[in-house]
Amino acid sequence: MEKCIVLSFIFLVYHLCGPAFPTGGDMLDYLFQLGYIQEKDGLHVSWYHSANSKTEMEESLKSEAMVLEADVNVEGYGTSGQTNIPIMAHPPDIYSDNTLQEWLDVVLRSKKGLGIKLDFKSIEAVEPSLDLLARKNLKSEINRPVWLNADILHGPNVPNFVRVINATRFLSLIQAKFPEATISPGWKALYLPLFPGATYTRAMVEEMYASIRNVTQKVSFPVRAVMCKRAWPHFSWLLRQSPRYSLTLWQGKSDPVTVNDLLFIRDNSLSEQIYYDIYEPVLSEFKEAAKQNNRKRRFYPGGNVVDYFRPKNSDGLNIQWYTVDNTIGLMSSLRDEDGGMLVIPVVSREGSLEVRLVDRSAPVLLLQDCLDTIFASPKPWGIYLKIRSQDALAPTLLLLQQAYESDLLHHPTWINMDISFGRFHTPGYVDGKEFVKTINEIFPFVTVAPGWPNEVLSQGYTLPLIEDMMRLCEGLWQEVSFQLQARALGRSFQGIRKLLKSTSRFSLTTEHRPEQGSYFSGYKGLILIRAGRRDRIFYNLSRNYRGNFFRDTFTS
Repeated sequence: MEKCIVLSFIFLVYHLCGPAFPTGGDMLDYLFQLGYIQEKDGLHVSWYHSANSKTEMEESLKSEAMVLEADVNVEGYGTSGQTNIPIMAHPPDIYSDNTLQEWLDVVLRSKKGLGIKLDFKSIEAVEPSLDLLARKNLKSEINRPVWLNADILHGPNVPNFVRVINATRFLSLIQAKFPEATISPGWKALYLPLFPGATYTRAMVEEMYASIRNVTQKVSFPVRAVMCKRAWPHFSWLLRQSPRYSLTLWQGKSDPVTVNDLLFIRDNSLSEQIYYDIYEPVLSEFKEAAKQNNRKRRFYPGGNVVDYFRPKNSDGLNIQWYTVDNTIGLMSSLRDEDGGMLVIPVVSREGSLEVRLVDRSAPVLLLQDCLDTIFASPKPWGIYLKIRSQDALAPTLLLLQQAYESDLLHHPTWINMDISFGRFHTPGYVDGKEFVKTINEIFPFVTVAPGWPNEVLSQGYTLPLIEDMMRLCEGLWQEVSFQLQARALGRSFQGIRKLLKSTSRFSLTTEHRPEQGSYFSGYKGLILIRAGRRDRIFYNLSRNYRGNFFRDTFTS
């Protein structure tokens, strides 16, 4: 109670003495300025659902909520008595004891200064509501962030014949009538327990981006929380398109949202990018878990290795690489080293496509056992699977899928094969399209790491080789890292320039080990590729070669 009184006093002073807060301003900035939150973290923002009727509205103003969410329709919607008056009602209700005019009058008079989120249930309600907001704002009565929300696209489990708010009309009305707002465009989504795997597709997310890419306001996309983790690569991509974008995770009353899923999303995003409109007790349990500094990060396996390892100066040279030859070597690395990328050569057992073996390991080391051992380590390890045979690819991906579904795989995971494609078509190697297709069909949540056959590298990485590899990978939504041999790079003057220009889209990994030649035989290629972006070039080098190159790089 004392906290509410203090915050009300702060808001009153701010309202009377300070400049008006823009209705299109940042919600976290506003709540931080008022003292509602102590840091700009979406986790700390609390919400009140469906503050529609006068009774619900009054209750919301007495609550600890920081943002009021209310539903807007027009009176008598869909009947012969439909009016142009915006009311506060959630379907199937089409009448209410509260109009938007009345709702705003009461909420804006409140000394608590709560944020506002209006959820439009029909396109007919949008224009008169925006006119009303514009009139209020002209008199500087609002003085707080306003979010404008509507389901404008079809989402998971919703057939196309179900009506959604017209996206073009909704967005154009906002630009014309009340552009000083945060836009919250969503998908109409339905969770069905019979189909728990249904989620937002890449096409759905790209369609949303195409709809709003030209707006200049802040945008917060409402996403059904129970479906977010499975679609995380797509939402992560969406967030990267603009610093103005955020997600608001919301929960249906019966949705089985888990704390682990929420931790996964939090661990793979910035704290200011995600709001959590989640019911108790899950919300409190999540907040408590998120505060634990010593918990293991639930990293997205297809994520960026620089984000995972956080090397000094974001320099890929500061990420260590280790080859797993056998059980003793694996255990030694896990015990003695501080972390890094583990290079695991993989073949399939003769006569069985269900068991994966680490190549040449003695005694036999099953990939399942190798992964289980890595999962048990508290240190940061990346997993680089160097697939030696075509028939090992699908079983390996299935193994990764099982680990991911079991909530075990929280390491950056790369899938490497030397492939055949276009002008570097080479018999005996997996077709590039088949390689990509298999990954996308079985377990796409990885970094795709293709390399070229040795047989085509006699002239180095020529422009035709690079152009065809880029053509194969340009449509992929995953992280892609081209695998390069240092000796061949030394013969690739034109190719080096082409590769370095590509690093905004593709990263580069240079390999050089004793079985490929002396350190000096690869030095020229290593030093040439060093001219590129430090955070987009990685070095799969043996311990001695890495030490030599580190010395030559930082002491020359």
